Amino acid sequence: MIKLREVEDKDLLPLAEFLPRGFPFTTKEFWLARFAMWWTSNPAYTPQIPRGWVLENDSALLGFIGNIPVKFLVGGKERIAAASSSWYVDPSVRGMPSLRLFNEFIKQKNASLFLFKAEDEELKKILSRYHFKEYILPRSKKEYVYILNKKNVDFILLKFLFSKQIPKIADLPELYKRFWFLFLGYLFQRRAARLSAFNREVYTSSFCTSCDDGFLPIIEPFLKSCDGALSRDAGTLNWLYFSGARWFKRVVIQCRRSRDNTLAGFMVFDIERTKPTGPGNMRLMEMFIEDDNPAVIASLTSCAIETGKKNKSALLVVFANSEETEWYFKKTFLMSRAARHYRYRKFADTPEMRSISEEYGTACPSLIYPPQ
Repeated sequence: MIKLREVEDKDLLPLAEFLPRGFPFTTKEFWLARFAMWWTSNPAYTPQIPRGWVLENDSALLGFIGNIPVKFLVGGKERIAAASSSWYVDPSVRGMPSLRLFNEFIKQKNASLFLFKAEDEELKKILSRYHFKEYILPRSKKEYVYILNKKNVDFILLKFLFSKQIPKIADLPELYKRFWFLFLGYLFQRRAARLSAFNREVYTSSFCTSCDDGFLPIIEPFLKSCDGALSRDAGTLNWLYFSGARWFKRVVIQCRRSRDNTLAGFMVFDIERTKPTGPGNMRLMEMFIEDDNPAVIASLTSCAIETGKKNKSALLVVFANSEETEWYFKKTFLMSRAARHYRYRKFADTPEMRSISEEYGTACPSLIYPPQ
């Protein structure tokens, strides 16, 4: 008989040995480090929150879904959101047993809302049946791309033209556009030193290793414009940005005023590689810039280009989150493409959260997903 229950301490080592079956490029050590990140070092975790659920037959594990709590602001009030992660079931028992895991995730009592990330069409159908609301990012549905190393021709062709999947017939016009932009990028792309005519001596951008309370004033105007968004207190920021055991390397670049060293803005990137020693995409995940200052955008972007080159990335990928950043990237980057990344949110089915979901409809989702 297949049993379903919450994850216990005794399950962590067997799970770390089980999950590489579903995620072939991982190891036992990788998963043990991730479990520590999800729960031990997570500022939102308490022992009352389930760490996830497992399916088992006698003593053998057959399935798992992880449950990662994260602080979330709804109408300015802090609540706990639950993010699912690493949902995997052995092929021999897929179907209803797999949905039983997801049902347990949805039924938990400690979460006020539920977060999910999916690109798979079948998963989207399941989430729709459970009344998750879909958000497409970036809001402009466009990315701007800069070639960091023109020698990585094969990688650049694959990643810029096809992104995550082979296009359908309806996508062919977009593919033609990408061929043209790639041609322009190889022939006419500006050098990094010529990216901006702004006076960058006023600002200094550099690699960042931690966040303090000085980051909060930059973020607060963004949070005030949102009915629902991930909390950005210093503890959550450090956990989101600097936790280890990720799929990809995360890099934070900060920009400070030269005159007094106060923070003027920052960008967060993931360096995505298919092979540990191969070329990668340095992809923007989120940014906060005081007053959308174009000089700060220029300083951060130039530093990002140099950081990407040092990390042997082939492409820098960014998106705009305001009219000012859209204007700057459009003037600066020759290459652009349509982009769609999906995030999902669902309020808990309680009287309080039902009333809140009707009142607070303006969500500000982020490409930054709780460590998964």
